[in-house]
Amino acid sequence: MKNIIQGILVTGTILAASSSALAVPVAWTDWTSVSGNTATGTIEGIAVTVTGTAGLNGVSQTGTGANYWTEPDAADLAYTGGTIDNAPTASEQVGLNTANSITVTFGSAINNLYMALLSVGRPNYTVTYDFDQSFTIDSEGRGFWGNDVTNGVLGANDTLAMQEFHGTLLFDAPVTTMTFDTNPGENWHAFTFGKATSVPEPGSFILLGLGLASLGFSRRKAKVQAPHKL
Repeated sequence: MKNIIQGILVTGTILAASSSALAVPVAWTDWTSVSGNTATGTIEGIAVTVTGTAGLNGVSQTGTGANYWTEPDAADLAYTGGTIDNAPTASEQVGLNTANSITVTFGSAINNLYMALLSVGRPNYTVTYDFDQSFTIDSEGRGFWGNDVTNGVLGANDTLAMQEFHGTLLFDAPVTTMTFDTNPGENWHAFTFGKATSVPEPGSFILLGLGLASLGFSRRKAKVQAPHKL
């Protein structure tokens, strides 16, 4: 029993270390201008341009103002509950409040592109984003304005329906340009983009394997040493 407990403790420590190592640091967009139907910024020197068919009239920020990228519930992390190590940069966002068709262009292809979403939809009021390429929900949770009880509903043709969604999406394929339509309008919601600055090291997976092997060895050893019941 002692060996099993020790194995579990060792495994738990290694799993925790591995989980931390698997979270990647992300460079988020530094938005420099949001005017009319166009926003511009950079991610580590890569130009980012956003153009809408309608105005970008939600709450947009270029480095000043309130920080809406908060995570008030440590048990339900909206932005760092998945593979991301750091939440979006405070007071950096592009805001929308009407139905819109958005085109985003990057100065060079970005691998492992993240998109952070802020307060999309409201309880019992669904706002849908319809993308031109596939993605996965990397994290979702309680944000500045609450939480989406549906956790975001994936639909056909790369759509995501949201009711107060705070979270992040991951686009695995290299992205140079992307489009998405938002519908309907609401008070306001916002987004930003991020670029993974590293990928999980192979050593992280080795640590995970060692932890599981340690637990298995401890269990086998305990079984061999256990006396037979008379």
